[in-house]
Amino acid sequence: MNELFHDEKAQASITLGDVIRQTARNYPDSRFHPKIVAQTTHYTFAGIDPAPFSFWATADGVGTKPELAERLYTESLKNIPAPEVFEGLAFDTLSMIDGDEARFGRYMVGAAEILDMNTADPEVISALARGLKAACDEGQFALLNGETAELGYRTSGYGNTRVNWNAVGISVFHPEKLLLGEKLREGQPIVAFREKSIRSNGLSLARRILETSFLSQNGFRSKEDYLLQKLDEQGIKIDGSDIGQVLNDIFGHDAMEQVLLPWHQIYPKITQELLMSSRLYGPIMYEAQGKIDEPRVIDLTAAGHISGGGVPEKARRMVERHGFGVAMEPIFPDPTSVSDLLDLASELPEEVQEQLGVTERKASETWNRGIGFVMVTENMAQAENLVQLAQQKNYEAAVAGEVIAQPEIHWRGQVWNYKV
Repeated sequence: MNELFHDEKAQASITLGDVIRQTARNYPDSRFHPKIVAQTTHYTFAGIDPAPFSFWATADGVGTKPELAERLYTESLKNIPAPEVFEGLAFDTLSMIDGDEARFGRYMVGAAEILDMNTADPEVISALARGLKAACDEGQFALLNGETAELGYRTSGYGNTRVNWNAVGISVFHPEKLLLGEKLREGQPIVAFREKSIRSNGLSLARRILETSFLSQNGFRSKEDYLLQKLDEQGIKIDGSDIGQVLNDIFGHDAMEQVLLPWHQIYPKITQELLMSSRLYGPIMYEAQGKIDEPRVIDLTAAGHISGGGVPEKARRMVERHGFGVAMEPIFPDPTSVSDLLDLASELPEEVQEQLGVTERKASETWNRGIGFVMVTENMAQAENLVQLAQQKNYEAAVAGEVIAQPEIHWRGQVWNYKV
């Protein structure tokens, strides 16, 4: 009789399934621990009873950040394979949903994830699972379920091991503790929480800077010129033709966008900095709100998750419903990756800089620039209490500005207006 072996995808699912069992008691309030209602060899069925409160669900994904890990992993395979570069991606995937729940005063109690890979590399799967366990532990929520799909060429990226990761967060909330901005007033202080990572946002601009600098350093005017030379080195001649059109004819889509240049080889430090994991802000919101149904520890009036669009976009969302604005100072320094990217862009020839269009304003509209989350309190005494609470919970926080009457966002010497 032939022995039946698990395939790699099945083994990957079992590995991630272990995280479901290991994180079941992460949420601080045992009333919302998932109860195991049924279990099979490959699946665990868990349910959470929210009564007497309500549930909500939020979905998001890691975006293109895995490309950074893919690049570093590809290089490591030439020496000693380093699958651990994938571990931090769970924080980036889950921080997107965790932050979106926290900004409304909701508390994430569990998450379900969908992992797409071109091939189910067991070592990489193990690294992803380790990171997933660490992220769930830090965020204080359980992993409820997941799916690992081996999609071959449908999962694009860099190198031979490619990853895309999405997740859904399940949250519980007390209607009286929802933060919708009804109590916002002019002059209320804003407490900012430091973020040292670029998070999962603004990577398109980061890649454009790195790619442009790579081409400039190697003496190429364009990506087409670089690819033509590489083809020529392999004895492939495309005489008098546009390489972009040739590639598009072969692949049937905008292939020029899919040809990834090896800029990480000359900028490994920036690549590693960009890969730094995101913070999870749900736990500090949970403490500030007095958990699910206890009295508030801090009198909060609004909160903002500073992700894509930076302070100008996400601070505006926090106050625009009620016609207010925000004035904030850069109380924390830029993430090192952002500082290095801006320095790199400034070193390019002037005509290349103009084409790239990386200005102080553009940078502020793209990246969080050192602030990952903000909370508005009713008064300064509450703001100071929040800063102390944050420090106790291992967050860096400081008063960074205030709510203003005008529908404007003042940030880093720039002003953004919006219509009420």
